[in-house]
Amino acid sequence: MMAGWHGRTHGVSPAGWPAAIAIAVAAAACLNSPDEEIPTEFEEIDADEVMYGVEHYMTNNGVREALMSTDTMYIWRDSTHTWAIGLALQVYDKRTGNDQATITADSGRLDMRANELQAIGNAVLDIPDQDRQIRTEELWVSPDSDRIWSDLPVVMRQSGCEIEGDRFDSDLSFKRVKLWGTRERDCPNR
Repeated sequence: MMAGWHGRTHGVSPAGWPAAIAIAVAAAACLNSPDEEIPTEFEEIDADEVMYGVEHYMTNNGVREALMSTDTMYIWRDSTHTWAIGLALQVYDKRTGNDQATITADSGRLDMRANELQAIGNAVLDIPDQDRQIRTEELWVSPDSDRIWSDLPVVMRQSGCEIEGDRFDSDLSFKRVKLWGTRERDCPNR
């Protein structure tokens, strides 16, 4: 007998192992059947193009203000919108070109005509120079309007404090960050 195997295994005697193995193999075959795959939200999308590992610069009057990176992008020829899965957006300082903030989200919708990005699902805005992070379910970014905002509830962490808000708005240099309907959640330094 092998070490660790004593007597019965999961209530089946050694005499019943052949039947148990046959049932396990049949169950595994059913689980691995292509007809039984679990669909994902974007699995059924009938896009004209699917691109992987995409990087797209967002500009304002020819100046790069952000770099969008995605795991997967779905594009339709007859639409100005594209969908991105696994979204990361690096926002640059307009004057210096240095990294200023990062936005991550589960997915995103890019409007090429309006030059706007909607970050959707677990959206997080990190502004390292201000020791600030804003979390929400949806963030909008518009380089042409010099604006980033959310009309959904947000949680902002800054210098160890957490503040809830009903919505948020800022310019892309993050000098004018506003939260409405604020409530302090956790602030250990006070």
